Amino acid sequence: MIVILSAGLMALWGATIAVGVALIVRRRFVLGALLILEGALATAAQYALSTIPMGIGDPLLRVTRSELLIAAGVGAIAFAITLAVLLRKRDAATNAFKSKPAAIAAPLLMPLLAAGALYGLSQLSIPERERERDPNKRAIEMPAGFSANLYAHDIPDNPTAMAFAPGGRLFIADISGAIWQGEEISGAHTLGAVTKFADGFNLITGLAWRGDELYVSSAGKVEALRDTNGDGTADARRTLVDGLPALIFMPHSNNALTFGPDGRLYFGVGATSDGGRETRQYAASILSISPDGGDVKVVATGFGNPFKVAFNKAGDLFSGDNQGLASPDGAPPPDEFNYIAPGGDYNDLDLNNAAAREPLVQFPVHATPVGMAFYEGDTYPPEYLDNAFVALWSRGEVARIMLTKTPQGDYRAAPAVWARGFLYPIDVVSGPDGNLYVADFGTRVIYRITYDASH
Repeated sequence: MIVILSAGLMALWGATIAVGVALIVRRRFVLGALLILEGALATAAQYALSTIPMGIGDPLLRVTRSELLIAAGVGAIAFAITLAVLLRKRDAATNAFKSKPAAIAAPLLMPLLAAGALYGLSQLSIPERERERDPNKRAIEMPAGFSANLYAHDIPDNPTAMAFAPGGRLFIADISGAIWQGEEISGAHTLGAVTKFADGFNLITGLAWRGDELYVSSAGKVEALRDTNGDGTADARRTLVDGLPALIFMPHSNNALTFGPDGRLYFGVGATSDGGRETRQYAASILSISPDGGDVKVVATGFGNPFKVAFNKAGDLFSGDNQGLASPDGAPPPDEFNYIAPGGDYNDLDLNNAAAREPLVQFPVHATPVGMAFYEGDTYPPEYLDNAFVALWSRGEVARIMLTKTPQGDYRAAPAVWARGFLYPIDVVSGPDGNLYVADFGTRVIYRITYDASH
């Protein structure tokens, strides 16, 4: 349905441009130029809305690359046919706009038509799961005994990352580039009003605490913040690394932060193209840096967009990976969950490549694994300890992955959908109270996931 409507609009824009060309041929230069411009702008707007992610989400028009090419082809055919007909019937275009009201109305109504049509198409394009933005009206489906409760719902903008400070206070980054902090209301298990800790960042994708410093991953850099005078806002800021490849291929950037058992800071960096050969240093890799700054080391390579990395209790590193849409055989590759072996190559699966690593889990195409955490608490059933929980942005789900280490030192994985009904789950953390917390982009809330065996 969406691809048919998309193709129909492209045909309309192509025909509009053709009418403009025919008018110019008949020396109606001003009207013709206006129609050509408006048709071209409408075409460009539809292409942009079909390809450019909004924030760090999906494009507003949900069509695949092949569907967009079909729509563009239909538009080109409509342009060619319309122009051929009008050039054969040389007076058709001029007669249509012979009256002054028609000549005035056409260029005035065209932008309104384009705006209305593209808005309507974007609304139809939104999947059913994503239409309800009120978290109070959304039902989170979970296994028996588990429940998802609204922990924070006064976040000024959509959350992108979160981290608990050593004292238990929750810090939340949002899409505007600000960082907020809030204290839990005593006995209520909800977060009170949040206050601003810092702002001025471009696309924060990761937060991590170490001592009295909050480490922040934003587009192209990693920084450390401190509140030196205790007034609740960051007043000291230092840069650990800058100039990382970010937002070259939207919305890939350097991503979420995790401290390793060795005290170093680990994070992924997205690729700078969709399946192309990587030429930029540090792109499509997982890196580690010294918390004192610099000393960048490449841990593994060959990724699409490894959004968050995490260590299990054994000290081994894991990451999800968003694979994009391009592949040699033309079929979009599935997204992945990987055990990250130092020096591993997660792109080239040629058996002659000793560094090649296969994924532990293949998620559905465009599932978009983003936030991830290993459960560290003691309030869930014992079998949940050290399971990985992965937020699948595009599916509104959180996956549970049970891992078993093999005698050869590798892992076997048993994945399952654990929770569904979120809008865009973007981050998962294991809280100091033994519960998991899920940040949901689009609803501006954070859920606290608890377990009660009696339910």
